[in-house]
Amino acid sequence: MYNNLEIAKANNIKSFGKAHKLYRKRISTIATAEELKEYLNVLNVFLYTYFLCKYKKDLSDKVHRNSIAIANFISREELANYGESMLTTYRDSLLLGISESDHELVEGAISYINKNFRDKITLSETAKKLHISKNYLCHLFTQETGYRFCEYINIKRIGYAKELISENKKNFEFISCYCGFSSQSHFSTTFKKYTGITPNEYKQMVLKQEVTV
Repeated sequence: MYNNLEIAKANNIKSFGKAHKLYRKRISTIATAEELKEYLNVLNVFLYTYFLCKYKKDLSDKVHRNSIAIANFISREELANYGESMLTTYRDSLLLGISESDHELVEGAISYINKNFRDKITLSETAKKLHISKNYLCHLFTQETGYRFCEYINIKRIGYAKELISENKKNFEFISCYCGFSSQSHFSTTFKKYTGITPNEYKQMVLKQEVTV
């Protein structure tokens, strides 16, 4: 039995690239779609259990949806792609609840980011809005959320971009600009950095999932 603990530990915002790399290495040894389906079910339950124990997050709805999706896929390629997406959605769940922090300054910073992430936001500008030094905000934000200031902004932008891509109504040039990226190439690079796949690969994955539902 393959030890999924290493993948689960790496499946966070700071080392998610390693998690995807470990995942791809693991599935490269799985030959058939049925075997991969069996492995993904095991990985799904393991990630659910790990996040429950490590982060105190009960993601019952997520593990259930994943089980249904895995059962509906037929080809090995579709299953392999869904496994990548599954890692990403579990990792993204770490963001939930951050705005409930008891620290008012961090709440203020998060609220400001959530309202303005499509515009150019700087640490200095946000700190000025909150009447504190940028160094203090930087330290406090990371301490309270576990994310650097710029990481949280990028995560918000990528999350919104994924919603627009899923709607399949706008091209990548529009999405990159609308979500606050300086250029389409900047958008593509950042998207892959935070998801492990390109915007186009994500779009194709979403379209395939819609066909199988």
